[in-house]
This record gives sequence, C-alpha cells and structure tokens, in this order.
Amino acid sequence: MLGWQEIILILAILLLVFGPSKLPEIAKELGKAVKEFRKASEGISEAMTAPDTMERGSDEKKAISDIAAKLGITTEGKTLDQLTQEIATKIENKEKAVVKTVQSEVG
Repeated sequence: MLGWQEIILILAILLLVFGPSKLPEIAKELGKAVKEFRKASEGISEAMTAPDTMERGSDEKKAISDIAAKLGITTEGKTLDQLTQEIATKIENKEKAVVKTVQSEVG
C-alpha cells in the first residue's frame, strides 16, 4: 500500500508533468475508469456466483415450448428444465424405436 508521502510525491510529479490545468481532467477520467472497472467486476462476480439464477431468453422459452408441443408433451405447470428433460427422453425413445424397426426389417 502507498503511504501519504508516496502519494504526495506522485502528485507533485504529475503536477510538474501535466500542469495544474490538466490534473482535474486526469482525476475525473481516472475516477470514471475506476467506476467502470468496479461495475464490470461486480457483473462478472455476480455471473460467476449465481449462473443458475439467470433467466433464459424468451426466444429459448418459446422454442422449447414449440418443440414440446410438436412431440405431444404437455407444457402446463412444468419448468423449462423439466421440458428439456422430457424432450430428450422422447427423442431418445423415438431413436430406439427407429433402430429396432430398421433391425427387424434387415434381420
């Protein structure tokens, strides 16, 4: 950590290099940069700590509901995770049925 003496030395050097008129502008830009950095890091930490709480987009919800309806799965009172699981099971069962049909025709 920097002590107060180091901070005063850095400010004196900045004053000599940039002049007294530029220091407020530099401080303002530095403040904005720190604010943006904090906002971005908070967003990243929230996304990493709670990825399951993020909601799915409405396009994804509609697509899953449409697929379930086409496969004859009722969508009422079910979560998207339940629907996707049922869709996967239904597709798996249909694939197995097709394989059995092809095997019986060939064999």
